[in-house]
Amino acid sequence: MGTVVVKRGRAKPLWRGHPWVFRDSIDRAEGDPGPGDLVSVVDDRGRFLGRGFFSPASLIAVRILLRDEETPADGALWRARLERARALREETLGLPVVTDGWRLVHSEGDGLPGLVVDRYAGHLVAQFSTAGMHARREELLDALEDVFSPSSIHARADRRACKAEGIPEENGLLRGEQPPGPPSILENGVCFRISLGAGHKTGFYADQRDNRRLVGSLARDRSVLDLHTYTGGFGLYAAANGAADVPGLDSSGAALALAVENAMLNNGRQVRFERADATETLNRLHREGRAFDIVVSDPPRLAADRRGVPKALRMYRDLHLRALRVVRPGGLLAVSSCSGAVTEEDFETTLKEAAYDVGRDIQVLARGGQAADHPVLATCPEGRYLKFVLACVA
Repeated sequence: MGTVVVKRGRAKPLWRGHPWVFRDSIDRAEGDPGPGDLVSVVDDRGRFLGRGFFSPASLIAVRILLRDEETPADGALWRARLERARALREETLGLPVVTDGWRLVHSEGDGLPGLVVDRYAGHLVAQFSTAGMHARREELLDALEDVFSPSSIHARADRRACKAEGIPEENGLLRGEQPPGPPSILENGVCFRISLGAGHKTGFYADQRDNRRLVGSLARDRSVLDLHTYTGGFGLYAAANGAADVPGLDSSGAALALAVENAMLNNGRQVRFERADATETLNRLHREGRAFDIVVSDPPRLAADRRGVPKALRMYRDLHLRALRVVRPGGLLAVSSCSGAVTEEDFETTLKEAAYDVGRDIQVLARGGQAADHPVLATCPEGRYLKFVLACVA
């Protein structure tokens, strides 16, 4: 086993439990470890810090998997951590009562850095996004089958992560049989068809579950504009809770086709979808003097890393500004950011600045994040990527 030696003065976060060793924190690698190899991590005095998979091409060169020197990284470890993840979702959180679609494994949050697995009505979609997890894919697939007995397992590559890690992008069926069509899940009484392993993430935004429920609970008899609707998430919740009128728009024709199917499944007659650019549509609605009781803005990730944050903040501010112009006085604006590199404080600042620019006062009613099946390791706050703000607009 190779050894990674951390530079003097750079080990404190690791002593405190942070699982990432950044490439620029490494003094040297001993033993000629290759991509995906399990390595020991030590400080500049040779004191043991943990073991993890080596990714020399990535900015995060090691993700700590184990804090001891004896436990093997093998099938028994995968099954034990998958069992723990299963117990959290099914027994502690009681998710089977709420939905049959949730995140089974959330990378560092479940002690399996580089692995994400979502469950959709008995089918699993997995992302192997580090060299170490990709190299052990067959072991992990065996463990997933042992613990969850899925009907099928599909791969959905994270293109950016694959490029950073130097691993191939692979999508499609890995185990089991291809279902005859998109499976359906039920979430808080709302039905969604899932295109397994296609579109954004693994096919669905399970992380917004609690925020959808909140917006839906406030939608009765109101008009709701759902920007970046994807497959209809917020809009369909609003319709299911008695909204009077729910226009939804997205730039993806494939996503909207599924959104239309979802509206039919839920008998959402008041829902209507349009393929359109959010900025252009908001400008047009403002010129026409249109306004809505609730406006939801949930764009895709705008900043892939810290380098993209300044541009992303400008884009968020611009989007908030245009959205505020079409909220009725006393109405609600719900905004989200799934850009992990953007802090909650900076994201909320873009909303305050936009409100100032258009001369609207806002009251923050609720702040939220990802649902509990996307747990955040206490020593790795970077795992809390989703920001959600619900505001009343005067």
